[in-house]
Amino acid sequence: MKKLFTVSLALAIALSSAIGSTVLGADMALEVDGKAVSSTVPPVVKDGRTLVPLRVISETLGAVVSWDEGRQLVTIETAAYNVQFTINSKIYTVNGASKTLDTPPEISNGSTLIPIRALAESIGAEVNYDSAANKASVNYFTGVSGSIKVSGSTTVLPIMQAAADKLLAANAGLSIAVSGGGSGAGIKDTSSGANNVGMSSRELTDDEKVELVPIAIASDGIAIIVHPGNPVKNLTKEQAAQIFLGEIKNWQDVGGNNAPILVQTRETGSGMLATLEEMLLDKQTVVGTATPFSSSALIKQAVASSANAIGFDSIGFVDSTVSAVSLDGISANETTVKSAAYPLSRSLYVLTKSNATGINAKLIDYLRTPSVQTDIIEKEGYISIY
Repeated sequence: MKKLFTVSLALAIALSSAIGSTVLGADMALEVDGKAVSSTVPPVVKDGRTLVPLRVISETLGAVVSWDEGRQLVTIETAAYNVQFTINSKIYTVNGASKTLDTPPEISNGSTLIPIRALAESIGAEVNYDSAANKASVNYFTGVSGSIKVSGSTTVLPIMQAAADKLLAANAGLSIAVSGGGSGAGIKDTSSGANNVGMSSRELTDDEKVELVPIAIASDGIAIIVHPGNPVKNLTKEQAAQIFLGEIKNWQDVGGNNAPILVQTRETGSGMLATLEEMLLDKQTVVGTATPFSSSALIKQAVASSANAIGFDSIGFVDSTVSAVSLDGISANETTVKSAAYPLSRSLYVLTKSNATGINAKLIDYLRTPSVQTDIIEKEGYISIY
């Protein structure tokens, strides 16, 4: 899956509405799903078209934008659509199909301006213009109806449930059922059609990628956790591996107390377990005497209640009840995970069988909006894709 990224320069979109010769400016109001949107770049009118910032619109709609300087090409990607505009060309594409604009995109005062109606209608959004109120409105995540079933990773579960609750509050005709079960269950359910959207905290295998489409919604780090009273604050990556393989069995061998190490692990099928075994244990399995737990919350509770326990959990679950040890002197935090300096950094995914469409795609797009990335993902202790 190609890496998601956002453009570094200021981009903007043109509102393509027939507004006659009316001249609008910074006083024009812009709303997305009933909420006012503001920007430091004021609206511009050219040839009867209203121009507004692309970055504000695209991120609010959960789209990811990239810029090709050499080809002067802007690419806007949602879960279901790939829309490309070329500066000063009336030809644009939607999922590879060519279409024609009334007014070509252009760069003005360092900003790229592109017709919003073309973009909005290309991805299934609705654009309305109220000349009396001097307001443009875009509706995408409202007026949604239908049923969605989601299952999989317990790491992704709290993100998905919180996002679903917000989306449900704005759409009376929508139903979203969210359940856990682990990444393995989510992948299996998506493959079999038992769900609409799966959740995974591990990378898909090459075989799984043949029929499943993963989309990253956040980053995370797997923290090695111990009881807060444990004097061990740092382990080498080799020491940590030897502990989970059962080769180091006493805390005094890594600078701790003379006490047996009690290894706690996740259940078979857990994406977190699969990631740990791949990234830390060189694809070997955790020692058979380890006690398995079926969720992130349960393994944390087990470590918190035992002075000699060691386990692993998402950094989003780490709190004062456990202590996260450093690996090779590198702690697990947002900075080290984003830079991939921390050895156990990973991405969190949602999955669909083939490309997402309809309300399933809208749910995925919603997960990538600032409303979810900032208000849910970052507050849950995970790391935004932006």
